[in-house]
Amino acid sequence: MGMDFKCVHVGRRDFIKTGTLAGMAATLPVAGLAAQEMRGALKPSPQGRKRRLVFLTDTPPAYEKIVESIRSIKEYEFEVTPLVFNPQKIQEAGNSIREIKEADILFIILPRVTNRSGHIPAALGDLDIPIVQLPVNLDLIMLESDMVAAFRARGANAMLANSPAHAVELIKIAAAPRILEGKKAVIYGRPFDSSSIPAPNLNEDFIYKRTGARIQYRPITDLKSMLAGVSEDSARKEMERWKKEAVKVTEAADQAILDASRLYVLLRSIVDKEGLSLISIDCLSFSFSTNPVLPYPCLSFTRLRDDGFAAPCEADVCAGLSSMVLQEISQKPSYFCNVSSVDEKKSSAVLRHCVAPLKLMGHGKPQLPYNLRDYHGLGGVTPEVQFPMGIEVTMGGFNKDLSNFTLWPGRTISRIKDTDRPSFENAPPAYAKMRRYCSNHLEVTVKDMGRFLQSIAGCHHVMVAGSYPDEIRKAMMRMNVDLVTPSDLGAPGV
Repeated sequence: MGMDFKCVHVGRRDFIKTGTLAGMAATLPVAGLAAQEMRGALKPSPQGRKRRLVFLTDTPPAYEKIVESIRSIKEYEFEVTPLVFNPQKIQEAGNSIREIKEADILFIILPRVTNRSGHIPAALGDLDIPIVQLPVNLDLIMLESDMVAAFRARGANAMLANSPAHAVELIKIAAAPRILEGKKAVIYGRPFDSSSIPAPNLNEDFIYKRTGARIQYRPITDLKSMLAGVSEDSARKEMERWKKEAVKVTEAADQAILDASRLYVLLRSIVDKEGLSLISIDCLSFSFSTNPVLPYPCLSFTRLRDDGFAAPCEADVCAGLSSMVLQEISQKPSYFCNVSSVDEKKSSAVLRHCVAPLKLMGHGKPQLPYNLRDYHGLGGVTPEVQFPMGIEVTMGGFNKDLSNFTLWPGRTISRIKDTDRPSFENAPPAYAKMRRYCSNHLEVTVKDMGRFLQSIAGCHHVMVAGSYPDEIRKAMMRMNVDLVTPSDLGAPGV
């Protein structure tokens, strides 16, 4: 199917001329995009400040003021191209709609008098650019809302504006690079087959098309072969820092701290050399082994997060991407944790894990007090931090197919320490020292606990200090990801 279009590049003097060209509109036939694994996936954001916007409407001169508002967006330089079209005239098609497919954003205002819009999404095909639609009559938005829904059904990132000013705001969101655009990640382990959190439905291309992040997998044995080359002086300097800044060192042996410090020096060198934003290891593939292939990475991941990088545990891809998003927005390291239990009457959740950031409150703020302990009583070393009470936090995470992001505000509350509890009562000798819970635990009170329980994104959630609902909303809109939230995004009171 096809539609009548006329393409004109808009300049200030040329804008008024486009009305006289409407009757001369040539047909630009419509063809769908080539088949791809994820329909409607976004193509890479353009480099620099220039953006190409195609404006689909029947009377461009009537919307000169809106176009001028778009062109006045300070952050970008917009080249606006109107395509004059008549949705009533749909005919057999021929060639592709190059102008739309090559644009960065599609902006649509339907004719004032029409009852045909349902065929337009199908005619335009599976677009991989953001679409912003402004109703021509703001008190009669039925056709536009249906059309946006049809675009979304095809996987497109379609947004419905509620005023000209709102349309400009949405166009500004659409023009921004995705928050993870160009970020690079390396995970050591089997591709998308974490020992604890496998993700067989994902692959590198799917993740890139959704988020803009590039993920590469490498064998864990690569790290083992590189450890011997780490400077002994650098590892000892890191070890002494951990011991000096700790409140106390309990079960952790010096050799375990040195080995963990050596792994950190190696991982940090890889991050710096390759310009990574995320690095992870399938640590549970060896953590409970009697002869682990690598030192426990808990200290490494703590320090890397404090350094400003995402370092998710257990090679968890979805939660790793969640860490990248929340750390990028908050500019604070994240607590990557399990939602261990919930109390609906108390409306609280207990968050546990063996890795927690020291600089939870942000860079330049005092780091959290910590003890150095062993890993679940099995050796190695982990930091046990003392979390602050009464602070606002944001919890969240992508779901398993990256189509939704759970966003939940909370507030930290005090709880009795229980991390020394043994894993088994009357345990056999091999498990006598094994602790049931991770070294770190935190209780967070939330609103609408029943909905939170049914919205937990997976094994891991990510928590950062502070509240960022608007920034997260815009980031998810840009990636065509739906937000799952409570009705009230304010944190519970103290």
